[in-house]
Amino acid sequence: KEEWEEVLLGNVVKTTSGGTPSRKHSEYYENGTINWVKSKELNGSFISATEELITKEAVAKSSAKMLPEKSVLIAMYGATVGEYGILSKPMTCNQAVCALIPNENYPYTYLYVWTALMKEDFINLASGAAQQNISQDLIKQQIVCSDLDKIKQYDEMVRGYFEKMENNQKQIITLTETRDGLLGSLMSGEIKI
Repeated sequence: KEEWEEVLLGNVVKTTSGGTPSRKHSEYYENGTINWVKSKELNGSFISATEELITKEAVAKSSAKMLPEKSVLIAMYGATVGEYGILSKPMTCNQAVCALIPNENYPYTYLYVWTALMKEDFINLASGAAQQNISQDLIKQQIVCSDLDKIKQYDEMVRGYFEKMENNQKQIITLTETRDGLLGSLMSGEIKI
């Protein structure tokens, strides 16, 4: 078994969490253009769309912040603790989500698989009588690989698979939208068979 030094995630990867723009300001949600991820939307894969969109003003006036494409998200609260996903494009998230920001040494391919492997640990670490939860600090205290050459080799080996997975995910969304549109037209009689 090879040995490498233990390094804490928080010492090598930037993490952050998001926020919820005030619901008292409906204008933050009307005509929004920025995807806003909630923990229940973490699907174990790429996220390219969200239930709700928020405005630039909502981001400016809340603790929601823009996260870069390929950030890896982890749910921290409630029934979704440990769920995860990867952003297909820059988005924001709510405060129930921790974002791991990939970097040159720790690419999203590694962070994604690390997060997937840590899911059960995060569930077991969750504590709190009313609501099971983990904190961003707890996530930052977890150990990651320190062998940067191995991480680089791994990334080079799997990146093509991740790109294929993301393209498949986008195709599924397009096909689903096409199907739903056609079904609507069939049901309304716009299209005859």
